[in-house]
Amino acid sequence: MAPSRSGKSGLSRDTFFSGAAIIARQLRPYKKMLIWLSIFGLLNATAQAFVPLISGKIFDAIVKISQDPASVLMPFIILLVVWTILQVASNVISWWTSFQNDKLSTILHTEYTAEGFGRLFEMPLAFHTLQKQGDVNDRIQRAANWLDQIVGNVLLSLLPSFLSIAVALVITFIVNWQLTLVLVAAIIIYAGVLWSAVPRLSGLQKRMHRAWNRAYGDSYDALGNIREIKQAATEKQEKKKVRVNFVNRAAQFWIDLNTVFARLSFAQKMLVSLTQLSIFVISIFFVRNGTLTPGGLVAFNGYAAMILGPFVLLGQQWQTIQNGLVAIVRADKLLAMPIETYTPDGGISLAKLAGDVEFRAVRFAYKSNNETLKGISFHARAGQKIALVGESGVGKTTIIDLLSGFYFPQRGKIFIDGIDIKKMNLRDYRSRIGTVPQEPTLFNDTIEANIRYGNPGKSYDEMVAACRDAYAQEFIEAFPKKYKTVVGWRGVKLSIGQKQRIALARAFLRAPDILVLDEPTSALDAKSEHLIKASFEKLMRGRTTFIIAHRLSTVREVDLILVLKNGEIAEQGSHAELMKLPGGVYRELYEMQAGFGG
Repeated sequence: MAPSRSGKSGLSRDTFFSGAAIIARQLRPYKKMLIWLSIFGLLNATAQAFVPLISGKIFDAIVKISQDPASVLMPFIILLVVWTILQVASNVISWWTSFQNDKLSTILHTEYTAEGFGRLFEMPLAFHTLQKQGDVNDRIQRAANWLDQIVGNVLLSLLPSFLSIAVALVITFIVNWQLTLVLVAAIIIYAGVLWSAVPRLSGLQKRMHRAWNRAYGDSYDALGNIREIKQAATEKQEKKKVRVNFVNRAAQFWIDLNTVFARLSFAQKMLVSLTQLSIFVISIFFVRNGTLTPGGLVAFNGYAAMILGPFVLLGQQWQTIQNGLVAIVRADKLLAMPIETYTPDGGISLAKLAGDVEFRAVRFAYKSNNETLKGISFHARAGQKIALVGESGVGKTTIIDLLSGFYFPQRGKIFIDGIDIKKMNLRDYRSRIGTVPQEPTLFNDTIEANIRYGNPGKSYDEMVAACRDAYAQEFIEAFPKKYKTVVGWRGVKLSIGQKQRIALARAFLRAPDILVLDEPTSALDAKSEHLIKASFEKLMRGRTTFIIAHRLSTVREVDLILVLKNGEIAEQGSHAELMKLPGGVYRELYEMQAGFGG
């Protein structure tokens, strides 16, 4: 591992220790299992460390047994028994620890994945707006995979081998300290090669991770807009883009990285071979003068493999360590971002809302240098119907996002029933809001599951009644599986009108205190629009309702119309009041739509 300097080359000290801390955090709940694995790993390492010594003595006994069978037979049998016990014990321990290692690695992989994706649900809406879904998913999955490999292949499998090195070095030093120096020299040379070669790979690995993240991010985004791609007939263009991202970029980085590691692996193998050759050559002199027996030479070569083997494996697994730590730290930085504060200190929970909503001089910007709302003030009293109108990009959706507590104003305040929205328990508050969007997005689940989603505790009969109120019961019961019909990805098996009525049934079942309608009838045929309008009249009754209006003909009966322009309320009043304003923004928009038959 290279020392940290600029952090641009090598596995930086910060990345190493940050990654190690994350792994330690994930392992903390399994402290007891790790203690047992460590104990058995130490026992196995000790048993393995004595196997070459016993093997060497058995070899010497075999040589002598032809000369003096009587004196050598009993020691030979004892050595065989000891060797057998050591091997059996080692095999049993290896089997048990290997099983437990795989078990722990799998648990860590699945728990990290579940924890990572679970945390995404608690991230604020701003996080999901700014991040690419595919990029985020890839980061979590890669980190989980590398965590599995680091813990299973390195920490739990490789570290016990290093425990045996200490015992092995002591034994080899006793057998022949001069040959032991050859092994120590090989270890030092190997460490130097690893120290100089590996750090240069960090920059390449980071670029590789970014390339894979981008490839998955772009692919998920494209699949999320498959309808638009089909409409534009750009399938070949997107297919080419995916291929460039995966094959020409991400895969090429991986190939370059593996090329470097293949060269390093070759150097490692050559070093091991040269070390063993050196031992064979030097040992000739010790065998000739009687200070080393043939069995001792056999034992020494066994120890050479035992001592150098873990270092070779470390070199092979260094890619896992470095790739893994970089991936884990990258994912953790993402997941360490602050989640929503659902329950602020002294948070207020209301079982039911009256629906009184007030914006006082609210200013808000998604980006610090570009305000979307510039001092918005209005008061919607409980049970009123309020329409938000204006051209695209003037702040209508932003007002609804602030009303829902997805964002909070940088300046000004929002009050719900006289309570600052920042002081409310967001989960309880949002559960009292119902939304029917312009384009409902359904889960790839049954109709029943989609309608009951977010409505825990509601009975089957209540769900059926909600469908009846939404004029959805007729088409649902026409399906062979009725409410158990799976709607497909994003509700692709249903028509727009059917999806709208399912979204409407969900709102009926929720029975919200505040209702948000994003002009859900704009894309419907005349029959569907007629049915849904009748449902809306019932759903809005007695509820504070906010309507994002695109067709102004639909908001003539509301209590208050807010006309937005450039992030400000240009006009407000009823339809009749606004139509009396000569040259008014609302009047101009209304007459323009009327001229086009809107």
